[in-house]
Amino acid sequence: MFRQDGTAEGELSETVCCFDGVFYNYFSIGMDAQVAYGFHQLRDEKPFLASGPLSNKLIYAGYTCKQGWFFTQCISDPELRGLTNIIRLSIKKMDSSEWEHIPVPSSVRAIVALNLHNYASGRNPWGNLKPEYLEKKGFVEAQSDDGLLEIFGLKQGWHASLVMVELISAKHIAQAAAIRLEIKGGQWRDAYMQMDGEPWKQPLSTEYSTFVDIKRVPYPSMIISGADR
Repeated sequence: MFRQDGTAEGELSETVCCFDGVFYNYFSIGMDAQVAYGFHQLRDEKPFLASGPLSNKLIYAGYTCKQGWFFTQCISDPELRGLTNIIRLSIKKMDSSEWEHIPVPSSVRAIVALNLHNYASGRNPWGNLKPEYLEKKGFVEAQSDDGLLEIFGLKQGWHASLVMVELISAKHIAQAAAIRLEIKGGQWRDAYMQMDGEPWKQPLSTEYSTFVDIKRVPYPSMIISGADR
């Protein structure tokens, strides 16, 4: 059991593992990462099939249908259900040291933490929100240097498709300076995640929860051209 400050109560299993990584654009967990993982696996095994933009889009569409994202209401597989009963989302707001629990909407099947407005080849699912909506939700206008992550959800394939062509915005959940996701043990065998479009399949414990902590790194990376040396 973990306390709110992240320390453990009792002894941890000897098999506990920790991993770390850095993303610049976005992190996501759920069905969008599962589709991306399937595409990457096929591209590695049969690269001749993913030979151009059109074939890539067709393969993505095929994996989306195969994995049931367009038919989630008709499928009983627990890995295709909403994330609300599987994931617990907590955030820290700017200049706060306290974790705050944020309910995950029952319709959401993918959660994305967006740092820059660059999701899935340059899309901005958060959208350009009107001042009155920002005030109503308690949000601020998203900026690339504000130290905040925009957290949104994708419901199913049809919703995600409309979001990708920017006809609608994603499901706005929260803005946060730090994020903690608790994936409850025993309900999923694996969780699909991705950072900046690089997906992986994360094995989960059947006894213990798995935690994902997201926070700002203390020193930003810089790209310096040869002329600046």
